[in-house]
Amino acid sequence: MADVSRRLFVKGAALGAATLSTAGILAACASEAKPAAEEPKADAEPQTQAPAADVLTPTKAPSADTASNFEAMPDSITTVGTTYENLLAAIEGETGATAKYTAYAEAADKEGFDQIARLFRCTADAEKIHIELEYNLAKEIDPATEKPEPPTIEPHGSGVNLISGANGEIYETSDMYPSFIKKAQEEDNQKAVQVFTRAKLAEAYHAERYLDAYNTIDTPSDDTYYLCPICGYIHKGENFTACPICLAPKESFTAY
Repeated sequence: MADVSRRLFVKGAALGAATLSTAGILAACASEAKPAAEEPKADAEPQTQAPAADVLTPTKAPSADTASNFEAMPDSITTVGTTYENLLAAIEGETGATAKYTAYAEAADKEGFDQIARLFRCTADAEKIHIELEYNLAKEIDPATEKPEPPTIEPHGSGVNLISGANGEIYETSDMYPSFIKKAQEEDNQKAVQVFTRAKLAEAYHAERYLDAYNTIDTPSDDTYYLCPICGYIHKGENFTACPICLAPKESFTAY
């Protein structure tokens, strides 16, 4: 039995080798007979198209009472006073930011960063919206309220200016405004809650725009920036229909 099994094994191996050899020869012949694939034409239509970007279509405005991103930083550096005092502090901070971004825009122009200059001007105008909202509310509390004088700003290179701007916006959205909102809630000043809330949420988007510009400083796009006239939200590009903060329609936005 062992000799028979051995002979069958050897015979099977020989047949298998012959089959593989024949298959290899046939494959080689087929390869030689098959014409080479044609090079794609330069003007040929692409086989697939990139999916369109999702369009921002907000239907509900965020609320300080229900949203999860209104907690102030545990190591807060914000001095909290009365809501009126907090309004004055916010006005002063936004006035400084406006002056800073205006100077940064001029520096970006000189360096040839057109899109960054447009972003800084757009953000400076957004801060002016916050100033007016806060100033008008402060005057309701004390009609003698006056606006502070803007500081003198010495800009640096656009890369540093973008990080400086982002740091300021992150502080406002994660520390200053959440602290002021909490105090306004304690005092049951709903107007102040709304004003601070809209500013707080807008600052987060400002920081995002600055970091995006920083990361793409040498490879900028030609996208337009759009400014919401109600709350100061800034959108980059065309893919939106309304403001995600106050729901103002795209048609009301200012283009930069």
